Amino acid sequence: MSTRYRLEAATSADDPALRALLRETAMGARFRVAFEREPDFFAASPVQGEFFQVCIAREAATGAIAGLGTRAVSTGFLNGQPAPVGYLGDLRVRDSARGGTLLARGYRLLRAWHADGRAPLYTTVIFADNAPALTTIAAGRAGLPRYHDCGAVHCPGVLLRGRKPEADAGCEILRGDGALLPEMIACLNRNNARRQFAPQHRAEFFAPGGRWRDFRAADFYVARRAGRILGVIGKWDQRAFKQTRIIGYGGALSWLAATPLRHAFGLPRAGECLPFFHACFIAIDDDDPRVFRALLRRLYNDALASGCTYFILGLHERDPLRAALEDYALVPFHARLFAVTFADGEPLLHTLDARVPHIEPALL
Repeated sequence: MSTRYRLEAATSADDPALRALLRETAMGARFRVAFEREPDFFAASPVQGEFFQVCIAREAATGAIAGLGTRAVSTGFLNGQPAPVGYLGDLRVRDSARGGTLLARGYRLLRAWHADGRAPLYTTVIFADNAPALTTIAAGRAGLPRYHDCGAVHCPGVLLRGRKPEADAGCEILRGDGALLPEMIACLNRNNARRQFAPQHRAEFFAPGGRWRDFRAADFYVARRAGRILGVIGKWDQRAFKQTRIIGYGGALSWLAATPLRHAFGLPRAGECLPFFHACFIAIDDDDPRVFRALLRRLYNDALASGCTYFILGLHERDPLRAALEDYALVPFHARLFAVTFADGEPLLHTLDARVPHIEPALL
């Protein structure tokens, strides 16, 4: 195994093979999905991190790519202070390459890359029904970094099923624009500082060609009272550069998806891409539930004309804003959030306080 594959950093020349690997390696159990990046694998990489590296396992004999993984680093918040936070994602291995020492070799390369000191620790998410990953990489196997379980992140699909009455929060709800952007960013950062791991935003991320690809200031919904912004939520359609394709269904869902009832649950046919967008960049002063309900309701009602079947958002199991989701029909889904450390990151991990963690699914 050690001579069959060589591990190295991917380049733009690997783009077609990387996209093919994503198409051909489905994930999940109840929902078998392929997370695709058409037409350019690397177009989504800056979304994951200001700095990123893509590791590939290449067959020595043929040059074919048998596996990949991404390491990304961005500025986020740890204990309320801006700090570099890493992210590990996109782990894919073809069935023919599973077993043996390939995974351990990949983590040895990650350890070597980690020595650059760009990030003291990383986050990652694993589907709750991804039993193989939870019993291997997240189980503390020898030679791997330590995976510390930080709880569940709920990422439901909110079904778009007809107009609902507007929610009153004693404030005006308006769309964002360039003039409001500095204050919207201030709202995001003061509230993200109250969450563990949440990203820090900068104005250049929202500029044309910036890190938040295809997201504009006008994609924000803003809650304002007495001239002050006290909450924001964004609507981000990423289908031009990231797609989620249903490969198949498992368990009871395989029966449901084969009946007309699938329409009521927003389940597309196998082979189709999911018609959804992300409700993202949620920031609510004091976690005011009335303000969040008002913002979410306006976004929901406007989205009925979007052509999408549902939208996805992500909230940690301890996030007090989750209660607002009770007003909607949901396709439930959740993942486990982990903080990943090598030995040098353990001291920092043990200093983290009890702030509610936050991971933005739109950035994964």
